Amino acid sequence: MDVVLIVANVLSFIGNSLFTLSALLKSKRKILLFQSGNYVLAIVSEAMMSAYSALAQESVSLTRNMILLFLKIKNEIVKLVLNIICVIVAVTVGVLLNIFLNDNVWYGYLPILGNICYSFGVIAAFMIKDNPLKSEAFIKVCLLINSVLWAIYGYYVELYPILIFNIINIVFCIISIVRIIILSNKAKNYEKAE
Repeated sequence: MDVVLIVANVLSFIGNSLFTLSALLKSKRKILLFQSGNYVLAIVSEAMMSAYSALAQESVSLTRNMILLFLKIKNEIVKLVLNIICVIVAVTVGVLLNIFLNDNVWYGYLPILGNICYSFGVIAAFMIKDNPLKSEAFIKVCLLINSVLWAIYGYYVELYPILIFNIINIVFCIISIVRIIILSNKAKNYEKAE
């Protein structure tokens, strides 16, 4: 096996482990730091494997996290605009890198589409103020789609930790969506009983 492939997969595994561990943390700052650690390792591993469209997504996510970590932005509108700008930059750079450095391979668009879907889900969920279950469900469905796209991409670029960790995400998303459906049905039945 190629040394570059092994090193890239080890870095990807460590990065994905950090990202997964971030889900267990409560402090927003620690969550962003762990996720940023993942982005740094992902950027290196994806550069090693010439996975440039994904590298663009990770780089912009790292930049966004650094802005959120070091600039104390309180205004929700400013955060929303920042996120939208980051999505636009990530998509544009990802598409250009895929066209010019990866011979416009079809699977190079998977992390870009995943980023668009998940970002749209998060932004839309923040706009759904009246129903926390709807917001959570929307995010989970978008995360599910994102994870499927990234898992397929991980397979094609031979970064198998991306594949494995996204399969785990898919399972957790499905469990969460089922839980949300059950809770939603209980709430509807409770309202009908009153």
